[in-house]
Amino acid sequence: MPPVIARRYRPQSFEEVIGQDAIVRTLRNAITSGRVAHGYIFSGHRGIGKTTVARVLAKAMNCQASEGPTPEPCQQCVSCTEIREGNAVDVIEIDAASNRGIDEIRALRERVRYRPARDRYKFFILDEAHQLTGDAFNALLKTLEEPPEWAIFVLATTEPEALPATIRSRCQQFAFRAVSFPVLLKRLQEICAAENVAAEPEALELIAEAGDGSVRDALSLLDQAVTYATEGLTAEAVRSLLGRVAGAGIRGLLEAVREASAHDLLERADELLATGVGPAQICAQMTQTVRNVLVAQAAPEEPELIAAGEGERALARELGGWFREEELTRFLQILLRVAGDFRHGQQQRLHFELALMKMMEARKLSSVEEVIAALEGQGEEGKGKREEGKGEREEGTAARSQGTGTISHQPSAISHQHTRAAADPTVAVRAVLEREGKASLLAILGAAGWQWNEEGGKRKLTLTFAEGDGRAALAQQASTQKALTAACLKAMGAAPEISVILDGAGPTDRQTERSTDPAPALPGSPEERAENHPLLRQLKAQIPMHVLRTRALPASEAKGKGQ
Repeated sequence: MPPVIARRYRPQSFEEVIGQDAIVRTLRNAITSGRVAHGYIFSGHRGIGKTTVARVLAKAMNCQASEGPTPEPCQQCVSCTEIREGNAVDVIEIDAASNRGIDEIRALRERVRYRPARDRYKFFILDEAHQLTGDAFNALLKTLEEPPEWAIFVLATTEPEALPATIRSRCQQFAFRAVSFPVLLKRLQEICAAENVAAEPEALELIAEAGDGSVRDALSLLDQAVTYATEGLTAEAVRSLLGRVAGAGIRGLLEAVREASAHDLLERADELLATGVGPAQICAQMTQTVRNVLVAQAAPEEPELIAAGEGERALARELGGWFREEELTRFLQILLRVAGDFRHGQQQRLHFELALMKMMEARKLSSVEEVIAALEGQGEEGKGKREEGKGEREEGTAARSQGTGTISHQPSAISHQHTRAAADPTVAVRAVLEREGKASLLAILGAAGWQWNEEGGKRKLTLTFAEGDGRAALAQQASTQKALTAACLKAMGAAPEISVILDGAGPTDRQTERSTDPAPALPGSPEERAENHPLLRQLKAQIPMHVLRTRALPASEAKGKGQ
């Protein structure tokens, strides 16, 4: 019976190892310069080459075709052949999960004492080393600290933090990384070409995505898919094998969430479940899609952050215009919570449908910032109406005193929103950023003083940061400037010229110049004064709440928040 694909295409040299360039380079240089350590810890999750690299290192140190260790083992000598076949007498592989006690480690120490039977070095590869007991680790300490010159230990583990610090300090540690999506996809394409397997590009993309950075997992799925789809590897066959639905199905669910149509949402969920895919699988796929949408929206210039094919990336870009970052974050919280419910509940369909309904209702929620902004708008609107009424009365009095007997009042053609923007453009721009959920941008700009000027008919905005404030560099980035310009366009209908400067005295000096006298002490505690604040009283009328504690904002932050 021929070996599976994962074993047939297991790397036999450093050149064949993929996704671990830094580790391969370090080991090759150590072999060339004669600086190979007596103990190594290879850590990382499953199927990324820890044991494979340990075997290649054993070949390089024991290859008989060269007079000494070489980074290019011949693959033909007796030593290389036996290591490849797994029966080399001087390369001992131990499964620490099943040989984890102190008795097994004592037997290993006895074997360490004897010289190699044939090769230059005796290799001891302990797989899943974190499974050893505490007594077993203690028995291994002295041997790891002062091993014989012919002994080399390699401890492979998926949980390096579980190894005692005394073990870690005696070994060189190499953290293996998950193999990136493009590298894994390229490897699958090479193997399909070597095996004469006709595969659709989308089918291989689905397998690489399901591999989740593990080469062994991806190759095992490829082997299974080739057996399943005897007439050619298609995307539909791979989805059926993996228990996935098409991207259009996930898009339909999110479209129903956007449209707030409970009927369509439940109907589309029923259609997907009717295909035989379970609620847990659909939920996991939906979680990944929402994550991709969030990444595409937050970092559109870095598509490689989405470990998926071009079809999934295009879907993420499309859906990015449907929801705000705040809503996507809520969706992820709901989906991750229901994933935990699946592990402990029996009615998975009920949990899944409930999660979809929660996502739909979550879009109706407003952030605290939006509620406060709305209340502020109501307060300013009421104040404006009072002032407008006062002006009308004064005009009427003047008209009557002149004997005209008429009152002339022409309503302004400018909307209330643009009136606010003209009076205080900073408030209008910040309100736009809050509505769009740009919390990170608000955090950057909140540390700056805003100054508006008119020069030659062109409006200019100067952002002043304190000397040494790292947020000034963030404010100068092209992405920040672009987002701020877009917010100004929405708030004022014009894009200002934006500049960023540093003020050694800080942006709050202008406040100090206006008033150098200390503020008069207000009666009551800070919490009582906060409870009696007009805006908070209006907010409490809609949302039951009370103030637990207050804190004083730094001067720069208070300036940015208009306080």
